[in-house]
Amino acid sequence: MKNQSPFLDIASFVTEVPLEVLETSAPLNAPFLPLYESEDGGGLFDPETEDYVAFLNELYDEEFDQALSGLVSEAVALYETGFMQEQGDAEADGIQVERFLTQHLAPLASELELMLDTLATEFGQSDANTLTEAEIDEIVDRYQPTAQLTPAFEDLFGSLKKAFKKVAKKAVSVAKKGVAAVATGGLSLVFKKLRPLIKPLLKRVVQFAIGKLPPYLRPIARKLARRHPLLREVEEELGVASEAAEMSEVALIQHEFNQQVASLLFASNEVEMDLELAQILSEEEVPDTYPLAELERAREQFVEHLLQLEEGEEPNVEEFIPAILPALRIGIRLAGRKRVVNFLAKLVSRLIQRFVGRRYARPLSRAIVDVGLRLLRLEVTEEEAARATASAVAATVEDTVRRVAAAPEHVLDDQELLEGFILEAFEQAAAANLPPGLSEEVYRMRPDLAKARKLGGIWMRIPHGRRRLRKYKKFSRPIAKRIAPHEVAALETFDGIPLGEVLEAQLGIAPGQEVEALVHLYEAVPGTWLPEIARQDESIASVSAAQGYRPLHPLSREAAGLLLGDPELGREFDSRQPLDAHSALPGQRFYYLEIPGRRPLTIPGPSGRTRVRRPTQVRVILDFPKNEIRLYLFLSEVRAQEIAVKLRQRGHIGLVVTRLRRILERGMRPALAGAYGRLKIVHETVTPDQWTAALRRLPALVPQSLRGRVTEWAISGLSDHLKQRSEVFIQAAEDSADGVTLVLTLGNPPGFPQLRQALKGKGVPLASLKLSDGTPTVKIRTVAGYVHE
Repeated sequence: MKNQSPFLDIASFVTEVPLEVLETSAPLNAPFLPLYESEDGGGLFDPETEDYVAFLNELYDEEFDQALSGLVSEAVALYETGFMQEQGDAEADGIQVERFLTQHLAPLASELELMLDTLATEFGQSDANTLTEAEIDEIVDRYQPTAQLTPAFEDLFGSLKKAFKKVAKKAVSVAKKGVAAVATGGLSLVFKKLRPLIKPLLKRVVQFAIGKLPPYLRPIARKLARRHPLLREVEEELGVASEAAEMSEVALIQHEFNQQVASLLFASNEVEMDLELAQILSEEEVPDTYPLAELERAREQFVEHLLQLEEGEEPNVEEFIPAILPALRIGIRLAGRKRVVNFLAKLVSRLIQRFVGRRYARPLSRAIVDVGLRLLRLEVTEEEAARATASAVAATVEDTVRRVAAAPEHVLDDQELLEGFILEAFEQAAAANLPPGLSEEVYRMRPDLAKARKLGGIWMRIPHGRRRLRKYKKFSRPIAKRIAPHEVAALETFDGIPLGEVLEAQLGIAPGQEVEALVHLYEAVPGTWLPEIARQDESIASVSAAQGYRPLHPLSREAAGLLLGDPELGREFDSRQPLDAHSALPGQRFYYLEIPGRRPLTIPGPSGRTRVRRPTQVRVILDFPKNEIRLYLFLSEVRAQEIAVKLRQRGHIGLVVTRLRRILERGMRPALAGAYGRLKIVHETVTPDQWTAALRRLPALVPQSLRGRVTEWAISGLSDHLKQRSEVFIQAAEDSADGVTLVLTLGNPPGFPQLRQALKGKGVPLASLKLSDGTPTVKIRTVAGYVHE
């Protein structure tokens, strides 16, 4: 085919380089679904298995994810500080750092194992058939750490205490049914068997922190598939995304741990418990492969190769690409296609040949210094500038490979289509990573290649230490922007929370206030850990020390359009991929708003720590076994005080309720669209990794209708509650805790049983989902501070 890439002609670069709503994937009455029902019209699975799956959902806790993230962040910081200065053998270095971090976590492991030993003894003195939930809470709460824990250790310790309460309560329920080992061995046996799970859990944290194996390659325990293979069959028939696409990387660690806990709890006898433990421990034997470390080493070798390249020599891309693929979640699909990989390597080698060698590298180096390093206020030597140039070319190769790895199958199978796709991928990668060096005519004909040029910078891997590069890219200059309230009100950040709420609650920016800001831009590469950007980047580090402060926001196309005037600079985030405030996929982009004079607003936290104030948010729990919907409406301190003032003044309740309605409507939409951290489904055939996918099984009309009805029921209940008990809210707002949480329980909601059957895969007619027939019971609890389930 005839190649039209402007990058095939380097002449222009040398002469002109500047020095300055949910759609259902299957109909509700899909004909195959009844095939999976039992002959008597029952559910897909036996009652015990359904109980097992429902418990998995109960066990899942968003704060457990946050605690794991904090522990990973601490481990990454230690890893970066002590082991990332020089490069050696990836496997030898990996083994050494794994030992070091395991020793670092040893006090936490000992403390957790001691707690389980103590709980086993305590519960061994109690009758599981007579224990009440209050007694279980008292026994678990009684245990306190024997030594002072670091903040990250303390958070995980607290999350596991909460999990162990749920385990004990469920064990009592299971024991009364007499179908599991706990019925004969008691709670003591359960907690003794949980003890061996602690070290594998912490080992996963270490492996994730050092990038030992990408999440999709880890031997995640598929207990559910082994218990009922039909679950996997139903997922495949419905086209539901795999668990790796539905959960954040840290959430996968919790999900695996919860599966292990549930499998032990529901084991029929002690022998089965021991077999489960043996299976879990055998799965811990992970091969000693370190893809991120291997990529770092391969990149450095490739950079050295480019620096030594003589005029006319062909760059050795063939050895670099194989190291890139294992570090990409999508790369594994391409890795086995040797013909495609070889073709990609040869074509990319020919393309970058026009950027290397003395003739081309020197002008490129001067341009990178001018539009990159100097804008980042980095003074560099000639040698460092040359290395930065070679690194930019390496980044162009990596970006090209990443884009090609995501190509559709039909492109990979057609060489002519593949060639065109590679050329386009290379053009986009070069336009982002290399200074603008094409002619004005080319930019007029190809405006898509002039995005970075319009903003006057390039995307760069910033040097970290003598030879290493930081694990993220940064655009080489911040963009000045005057932010108006109506602009940020439309933008959403992590967890589906409006950016305006974040700025108001955490930085004290009033709704009607315009501010001058500098927009700093970042792009993820393999191994990017967002807290590390906040820790390492000088623009953020001075204001990001507060616990819980998330300074980075996803640069969606909408955000790029509003803040930068060009949606193409943003990234279309896949709705199936959770927006995780900690880890990121290569290629995803983020931004930080530097607002002079503004620092995070904090409150005292446990153990003398400070925590940043929380923004207003809504969390929804669809609890089908209890036949109820629970809403957790957290009002930020600013919002809670605003409502308390109106209540004290005995203002019109309708105005207060109207305000709450807007908040609920805005929060319900992302929650029922499956926003990460905002929705929880407790159901006997839906697992935590499939909460979003479960809603996609239904026609789009069902979540929309449910959203509207739940909002109406909640607002009606809030109106009555505030009329009768406004003093309760005022008292909660006067508490020193951060904000106020309204916990609404909607009991026996109309249409809920039919919705439960629909999520089981039964062909329930849409007309039977009569959400408008009647009203649920509404109970409201007002709590000072933030609470969740």
